[in-house]
Amino acid sequence: MQIGRHMIGLGHPVYVVAEVSSNHCQDFTTARMLIEAAAGAGASAIKMQTFTPDEIAINLPILTGYDAAHDAWLARLGVTTLHGLYSQGGLPRPWHKALQHIAEDVGLHFLSTPFSVDAARFLVEEIGVPALKIASGDLTFTPLLEYAASTGLPLLVSTGMATMNEVNQAVFGPLCSVWEEKRLCVLHCTSSYPLDPRQANLQTLLTLHDMLRCEIGYSDHSTDAEILPALAVAFGSVVYEKHLRLDDAHGSPDAGHSLTVAQFARMVKVIRAVPQWLGDGVKQPQESEAHERLWTRRSMEDWLRPTTEARVGRWA
Repeated sequence: MQIGRHMIGLGHPVYVVAEVSSNHCQDFTTARMLIEAAAGAGASAIKMQTFTPDEIAINLPILTGYDAAHDAWLARLGVTTLHGLYSQGGLPRPWHKALQHIAEDVGLHFLSTPFSVDAARFLVEEIGVPALKIASGDLTFTPLLEYAASTGLPLLVSTGMATMNEVNQAVFGPLCSVWEEKRLCVLHCTSSYPLDPRQANLQTLLTLHDMLRCEIGYSDHSTDAEILPALAVAFGSVVYEKHLRLDDAHGSPDAGHSLTVAQFARMVKVIRAVPQWLGDGVKQPQESEAHERLWTRRSMEDWLRPTTEARVGRWA
């Protein structure tokens, strides 16, 4: 699979997506700063969300009373309806092209998640994104999947809240051509904000790979910058998505499950190191063990095997 000049798959650097979501706080300068910060932290792409509240929400009260933390979050934001909540997110369409140029200037792909077919058409036909991201909530939204498949673009498809049967229905239904043409990456995800790592269920990455035989990634809503990312990459994630915020973005709906720039940079460093830590799987002495073999083995065969220079070096 390939996005722009980036090859996606085992043996290639993990494709790290910095998810902005609503962390731009409806401010163009903040969006620009996030793009520049993502590039400095080592991301491969920046990702926005393209929608208007009228497209995806009606003015009905948000259900409360089932989760105290969720209720406190809504109170902090000062919203009581879904329409009010989604009014705080979504990248204004007039900003897309300018921000795309800024991203390209700092070496990032500019991506966005469309929440309607119209938004997807805008991203493909007017902005010219190199790939599309499909949100977990739209895994069963057939019209959007069908349009996305028809574009010929690589697709990153999240699977939060889904059963394996729903994943199969999407991949081998409206996304079948994408799967056949090897331009599909399915992202494991747990749609919980922030994610308790005990609910990550990372072994699902192995299940998805075994069942789907396509590229697999992870969309992470935890605030862990080290252990969870390292494990996900060790389990085969070739794409890793994580929310990024500026230090002072506490008023954003997504701030609570986003990393600061410093945390994100640390995460990228860990992710980039994992393939080297994993090695090639061949059981053989590592270069750093050669000296220890001379010191610790009791067999004369081990002593005679090294070169004369190595034996002399032992006593030097």
